[in-house]
Amino acid sequence: MRNSKVKGFTLIELIVVIAIIGVLAAILVPSMIGYVAKSKLSTANSNAKLAYTNAATYCTDCEVAGSPVVSGTTSQTFTADLTQGTAGMSYLKDGKNIGSALQSLMGGNKGAGCCAVVINASGAPEASSWAKASGDAYVGGYPNAATVKKNDPKAVTGDIWIDLSTASTTVK
Repeated sequence: MRNSKVKGFTLIELIVVIAIIGVLAAILVPSMIGYVAKSKLSTANSNAKLAYTNAATYCTDCEVAGSPVVSGTTSQTFTADLTQGTAGMSYLKDGKNIGSALQSLMGGNKGAGCCAVVINASGAPEASSWAKASGDAYVGGYPNAATVKKNDPKAVTGDIWIDLSTASTTVK
């Protein structure tokens, strides 16, 4: 005979609840993995745009000071390790210190990453790229934003990834 004053769940009820939680977890976990990758690409693309904007500001400041960043007929690519230096440090506006300028404007901590900026022959930014580390697969770009990580085997026709060192785009 069962005592009606005993409260609690039966073993069957507990097993059913655990099974339901397991099914829900099996459905949700794979979809969450895609969100993490998309957020890494979104962050990389935003930081690449920030590098582009900061490089444009530096180029304008140098042009006003009478020292253009690029002189000649070809574009040049400048790279910067943003983990070096400190945010807000001083830099010369002589057209030769774009790396120091980007470190000052974007860097100064271990998560700052690294970037490349292409400056065209007229002294204006043409493209930029950013990644958290030099070997990172998630590389953002501007003005062409990355849609997949570099060399992604799941990439489909039309997907874009960015080469960090040259800020060039590859379309599958």
